[in-house]
Amino acid sequence: MRYDDPNLREMLAAEYVLGTLRGAARRRFVRILSARIDWQQSVEWWTNRINLIGLTVTEVKPSTKVWKAIEARVYGAKIASKLSWWRNLAVVSSLLVVALTFTLSNNLLQKPVEPLATQVALLANEEAKPGWILSYNKNAKGETTLHATALVSLAPISKKSYELWILPPDKSAPISLGVLPNTGDSQIQLHATLAKLAKEGTLAVTLEQLGGSPDGKPKGPVVYQGKLAQI
Repeated sequence: MRYDDPNLREMLAAEYVLGTLRGAARRRFVRILSARIDWQQSVEWWTNRINLIGLTVTEVKPSTKVWKAIEARVYGAKIASKLSWWRNLAVVSSLLVVALTFTLSNNLLQKPVEPLATQVALLANEEAKPGWILSYNKNAKGETTLHATALVSLAPISKKSYELWILPPDKSAPISLGVLPNTGDSQIQLHATLAKLAKEGTLAVTLEQLGGSPDGKPKGPVVYQGKLAQI
């Protein structure tokens, strides 16, 4: 392994923090980590960077069914049943408060359902230098998005854009997901078919004319690629 290769170090550090580095590769990484300050610094940087994604995820309150199952396992069925009664009473009281608030204000705000990241992909080039991290999100309504975050400020190339594609596992034609940002982040909505292909296929970035390929077919070379992995 090229221990002094900064690009390799950054890629492995990112995979280690994401939890996608497994088996012998992870054990080897941990051994190196204990002896190399530069590798420890990379892990710290990636930990801080990826933790930012967590700030965009809203806490999800477990359903009553989940609470009942937990209480039954911890306290036993009889005690759980009593706890459930008190919990239901609290829920009813809360609903009365909500109903009263609605009656008084007649303007109950609807809070959007926040997505939960379930899979991520690190898009890296041939030198193992990462360009974007993609998080695959599916909310309670079943709506799926890809959240793309540029990990570094990519120098803009004159009259060119970075375009994201799905390379289906059956080797059929690539499917465009649109242009990626050079800096910052963006959201990509996925319908059910695209969501399935994104999970099963490879995600690749090509260099296209400004604004992306005009006919939905890649013209430029693949410069970054990666696959979604469970977290």
